[in-house]
Amino acid sequence: MGKIFNITGICRSAKHYMANVSSKLAQTFSMVEIGEYFIINRPRQYGKTTTLYNLSNMLQEKGDYIVLNISFEGVGDSFFNDEKEFSQRFITLLAEYADYRAIELADWLKEIALQIQDLQGLSKVITQMVDRVDKKIVLMIDEVDKSSNNQLFISFLAMLRNKYLARDEVKTFHSVVLASVHDVKSLKLKIRLDEEGKFNSPWNIAAEFTVDMNLQVSEIKPMLDEYAADKGVKMDTQVMSEQLFYYTSGYPFLVSKLCKMFDETVLPTKAEKEWTAHD
Repeated sequence: MGKIFNITGICRSAKHYMANVSSKLAQTFSMVEIGEYFIINRPRQYGKTTTLYNLSNMLQEKGDYIVLNISFEGVGDSFFNDEKEFSQRFITLLAEYADYRAIELADWLKEIALQIQDLQGLSKVITQMVDRVDKKIVLMIDEVDKSSNNQLFISFLAMLRNKYLARDEVKTFHSVVLASVHDVKSLKLKIRLDEEGKFNSPWNIAAEFTVDMNLQVSEIKPMLDEYAADKGVKMDTQVMSEQLFYYTSGYPFLVSKLCKMFDETVLPTKAEKEWTAHD
């Protein structure tokens, strides 16, 4: 197999060289633990999907969480045609993921999905689902802005918000994490359809996600240390990490892109296997 690179670090065949982002995950984990609802809003190829995946694994390993990590990528426009179709297919998505992470919920979700008629019914099923287990359920939705201009999607966010506000009386998700390129916090929902100009954000309950997703020098260096040791490449990993950060500001995609160029383009032209600041 040829060389493979991605935004999580340098990869070659089945070997992955990962940046050390444990501190970022720890900060995000803390937000979930205290029950925050928030959105990871960053440009493309910033590691949002990878963050959700790693966060999901961390929560599952802790033992007292059930994580339902789904994506709106590729669901198609018909997904948002009407409340009945959206509500049924949303629960079906949860059921498909529960097959891997929450077997105790999967069969029940599949059975009840077709009984849901609207968002009110979906809301009731969410409450029933949380009531069926003795663990905290965390909902993660990737690519959530795929249909952010759809009124039904905005109404769905408003439903989650209303359940959050009433969570002392009505059981709901412990935490909701959304990932998107565009900021869904700026979406507006008409309070009454017959009153123009009166709007309310469906996601005004969201906590601010302040975790710096850029890779720092201290996070790049362990990746280069492992790569250099594994491939027998000579380099001052501290200097190279500082150079990579200087030229990319830590944007994960650009860090990996430069590493890819070094490994595939620069290194083969050199008599000695070495990366230098001059390169």
